[in-house]
Amino acid sequence: MHRQPAWTSPVGVTGLTLLAVALAAAAITMVLWLDDWKPLTSSSMEREPLGTAYYPGGQESKIYPRAPHPGYADAHAIESDLERGIPSNFPRRIRTVSFTPPTAAAGFSATSNALTGKPLRYLIGASSSGPGHDNEVTVVSYNAAEPVRRGISIAYCNLFDENNTGRYGPYLKTSDTAAQYNEGQIDPRGPGWEKNLSEQFERRKRQGFEYIELDNPDAYSLKDVIGAIELAATYGLKVIAKNPKLVEGGAAAYVAHPNVYGIIVEKGAGNPDDMDALRRKAGKPELPVWFVAFGSGRAWATSTANAAKRYRGMGVTYSSAGEYGNAVDILPPA
Repeated sequence: MHRQPAWTSPVGVTGLTLLAVALAAAAITMVLWLDDWKPLTSSSMEREPLGTAYYPGGQESKIYPRAPHPGYADAHAIESDLERGIPSNFPRRIRTVSFTPPTAAAGFSATSNALTGKPLRYLIGASSSGPGHDNEVTVVSYNAAEPVRRGISIAYCNLFDENNTGRYGPYLKTSDTAAQYNEGQIDPRGPGWEKNLSEQFERRKRQGFEYIELDNPDAYSLKDVIGAIELAATYGLKVIAKNPKLVEGGAAAYVAHPNVYGIIVEKGAGNPDDMDALRRKAGKPELPVWFVAFGSGRAWATSTANAAKRYRGMGVTYSSAGEYGNAVDILPPA
């Protein structure tokens, strides 16, 4: 029989063997853990650029990186990513969207508005807008191909199908104005609504305009009008509100929109007291307001001018050459 040395025993050998195996296993586990651990780097914490939607400062989409959390769930997520061909250290992100509704246009002031204090030449019915004049604002017709050479130009745009082409359907039949002028009242729930606006905005931007008037907003809801204003902002076009008191659902929200830079008012759509109260409620007490009239509106223009004398930034003109074929000053803005 083979005898063990006096300083050993079967139990001692077994204990030493198990200890060695445990130490080796621990060492292997540590090496595997170190090999699997990936430190955070600048690339793994990269942040995607912020975006804005529709108008500066109003709606934005922010993307934030999610910090990794080691554990059973993440291990299975990594395995799933590898099966789809995605690197295990690819940063996972959660998209969050925050929306700020239009308010009283923080930072809006008369000094930042190039239209303040300037008389308006409302010539949407004229065959030619002429050369324009320094320190004046000219609204050109739907068919005008370029801004006037002098002063500031506003391009006429229409929420209706101006020429009733039938290309922007489906159409509604609720507007007397559309019927009177033989224009198509586009259904804002159909594909033709945005198509009509985008084509006009693209053309006006290409022609070199900075400002546009959106006519016939009173035939639509506030939500539809605000959507058109925000779409114009994506083209870099600033909007002049037309007859805002007639827009159902919130004239103040219409005027308060950060992309609205002035108001044009026709006969029957408001008086100076109304407009001053409206622009104050909208947080824009010095917003330019121009009253325009033609035909039988001469007496209205005169009485409006008398009332507007009490307010800054209000002007009144009258067209003696048909429907906005020219512009005669009744009251230049103070």
